[in-house]
Parts: sequence; C-alpha cells; structure tokens
Amino acid sequence: MPNVICTWGAGEHSGEVLARGGDLEAHSILQRTGFVPVVRLQKTYHRLPVGLDAAEETRLAIRAVTRLRAVSYHVGADEAFDTETREPHYLPLGSQVAHLA
Repeated sequence: MPNVICTWGAGEHSGEVLARGGDLEAHSILQRTGFVPVVRLQKTYHRLPVGLDAAEETRLAIRAVTRLRAVSYHVGADEAFDTETREPHYLPLGSQVAHLA
C-alpha cells in the first residue's frame, strides 16, 4: 500500500495539519475522518478544516492515523499523532451491500 504522511505545520502551510500521499482508498478514509482535499496543479493533499482548536485537530489526526493503519497503510506521522491504537475497519455501506449480494 502507498505511504501516507501526516504532518503539522509543514512548509508553506505552516500551522496546518496535512496528509500527503496514498491512493483513492486513503483519500476516502481521510475525507470520512474530516480532512478536506486540496488539489493544486502539481500536487494533491488533504488538510483539516480551518477554525478547529488544537485539541480537535490532534484528535482528528490521530483518528486518521488509526484508520489508515487499520487497513495496512504505512503512515509516517508527527509524534503528536503517532499511536499504536487501531480502529476496527468496516467497509463502506455500498461495499457491505455488494458483498452480501
């Protein structure tokens, strides 16, 4: 699986929690966790919405890391977001229905 990197205050976007890398499934997990996709000419990444307090940013970033690792992504994360906790992985509702059919 592709790598996903979660960082805080990276480069030109200082002060934001960012996630870079991954494939379509990783992008879906990030968006369902609350990250907003940002598409630029040369790159695509995800960031948390503006206006969240630091505690909420940390909580959402940790949740994204646990969800990504639950489906075997290699996630490089800042120490503040790194955790050994794993959330159970459930398929999206459409996939669950398709699996039953």
